[in-house]
Amino acid sequence: MTTDTRRIVATGIWLYDGRIPKRIVIYAKPARFAASRYDYDDQLDESRPIPATLDGFLYSCSLGGCGDYLTIDEAKMWADDQPWGPVKWD
Repeated sequence: MTTDTRRIVATGIWLYDGRIPKRIVIYAKPARFAASRYDYDDQLDESRPIPATLDGFLYSCSLGGCGDYLTIDEAKMWADDQPWGPVKWD
């Protein structure tokens, strides 16, 4: 999957074990590179639709399980709702 097209749009700190500060990053990538457009061999399938977004980007974070979200606020909400949340956003 193409990852060199993403850019950092937000950063923050969450606390591992309630004490140890860890950084989290929210990335924006063009919606045309959505994970849903790649096949099982990790090849872009141009026949798969580009997700409709407000600004043409999808948002994900540096922590596993985050997935692609349609807005930066949805990605932040996912992070804040985790057991180790909320995040203190910069």
